[in-house]
Amino acid sequence: MQDTLTLQLVGKQLLSKSGGAKEAFHLTFEQVSGEPFDYRCGDSAALWPENDRDDMESILLHWGIEKEQRINDITMEELFQRQYCIAHLTERFLEAVREQLGRQEREVFDRYRDEHAFQTASLGDVIDLFPSVKFTAAELPPLLKKMKPRLYSIASATALRADRMDLAIVVVSYENFRKRNRYGVASHYLCHRLPLRKPIRAFIAHAKFGLPVDTSKDIIMVGPGTGIAPFRAFLQERAVLRTGGTAVGRNWLFFGEQYRASNFYYRDEFEHWQHSGDLTYLDLAFSRDQDYKIYVQDRMRERGEELWNWLRGGAYFYVCGEAAHMAKDVEGALLEIIHHHGGVDTPEKFLQHLKEENRYQRDVY
Repeated sequence: MQDTLTLQLVGKQLLSKSGGAKEAFHLTFEQVSGEPFDYRCGDSAALWPENDRDDMESILLHWGIEKEQRINDITMEELFQRQYCIAHLTERFLEAVREQLGRQEREVFDRYRDEHAFQTASLGDVIDLFPSVKFTAAELPPLLKKMKPRLYSIASATALRADRMDLAIVVVSYENFRKRNRYGVASHYLCHRLPLRKPIRAFIAHAKFGLPVDTSKDIIMVGPGTGIAPFRAFLQERAVLRTGGTAVGRNWLFFGEQYRASNFYYRDEFEHWQHSGDLTYLDLAFSRDQDYKIYVQDRMRERGEELWNWLRGGAYFYVCGEAAHMAKDVEGALLEIIHHHGGVDTPEKFLQHLKEENRYQRDVY
């Protein structure tokens, strides 16, 4: 069981610049107690978000539920702002809604469900679409999804500063089936609605994803978007070690995003590490800065021979970011490089060997 921490936001900086489609923030937290943090590079922070207060109050008002009303000594305000998710619907809730509908309303409901529209629906959408549906304070909680913490890779190293913890977060935004703008519950709360110094519950999720014990080993890092977060921490730690006289291996970073001008997160820091020698190579892939798409896996293929030489020499290979496409494509490129430049007929076995040696690590989501 993880120890629960109480954090407070003490700094917020916009990482992205105007002109891009994404909005990314650098957030800095301290413990309310003033204690230093106890995490290592590669760990994640799990934070509990809150629902939008206006949305919560609108739902309770519509169903005639008093905020001060209690269930098991917990107010409905507490339940519906912090303990249950109102932005996503469960099948239990949808079935309970359908049971209350007349024939014509059920036809509308079934059409929406067949079109998978409810995947982007909230409790507020259901109220707007089917205002006749009613639930009591006691009926609602068992029908809803409990609020869960969201995990974010920590973007700082305690070796540099143990009393603060940095996160890099992109605000999730999309258009729902009603053509209305929607935001990710956690990213919107943390980046737009969490006030400075307000306490927030969290815990550290310790990971197997981390730096080599042997600091002299070379590392190759692939982190598009905010997948860059743990590698900022890696570079901070290794820079501190090198400055203190420890033998530190070479560092190679592949970073990608949409536009250089608006999405080159932590640019000044990475360029500083290049000039100081802490970052041996920095390979960039901005997919929309030209007529054809360029991704980190394309940059890997361009540097295939050198990348293979690093792996052959004992380098560790890391990937952080989106799992479904990016991480899969990066692994595909890595297998090609092992086969083509390494002359390995069974690159999958070689990759498995890297995994067994803990030299191929992924933090994907």
